[in-house]
Amino acid sequence: CLHSYCLQCITKLHVEGTTSITCPTCNQSTTIPDENVSSLPRNVQLSEETKQDKILRKVTSTSPPPCDSCDENSPIAYCTECDELLCNVCYDAHQRLKKSRSHSSFTLKESQNMSRDKLIKMLPSSSSTSPMCHDHDDQKLRIYCQQCTIPVCVECTIINHKGHPVHEVSKQIIQNKEEIQQGLEGFPVSQEHLKKVVTAGEEMKNKIKARKNEVDTIIRQ
Repeated sequence: CLHSYCLQCITKLHVEGTTSITCPTCNQSTTIPDENVSSLPRNVQLSEETKQDKILRKVTSTSPPPCDSCDENSPIAYCTECDELLCNVCYDAHQRLKKSRSHSSFTLKESQNMSRDKLIKMLPSSSSTSPMCHDHDDQKLRIYCQQCTIPVCVECTIINHKGHPVHEVSKQIIQNKEEIQQGLEGFPVSQEHLKKVVTAGEEMKNKIKARKNEVDTIIRQ
């Protein structure tokens, strides 16, 4: 099913020794891969939203954690592409380096005057870049496992999804859009056919009712 729960709750729902779990919302049964609840597909979108909330708390906090680069000084800026809080010294170096000078960033002072919506739009998960893998923090989810129907990183295809048919995420998105479009195009035809079936059923129902009335009249005579 499409309902999502945290790992702690799913672990409580799982009866030890069984190979499936029942969703408490819709009562649908889902098979547990390798009898390990941690192997169930992750809700990537929900995970990204949770990640956004964590970043928002960091950049808007009055006492943020230390600089992610030097682990010493208090941060004064945040780089959305590196996903790092940077102190004055590290931020200055970050803006000078060729590899990072073009990165999108903002100061924590600027974030205090931004609305939540504007801040979210600037965060890494809202950009055009791929979300990061939860098992391999330095890898992006650029591959789509067609067998497990989830996005994975390159390392995952070698370790956890070895031998599974895979596709590039970007191409899979295009394919999914085309399939949805084809389904939508056929919907009016299916709807019209359903109307005909319902009309034919109503007509048959009326004929049976009329015939029953005729028989009842004959019996009463």
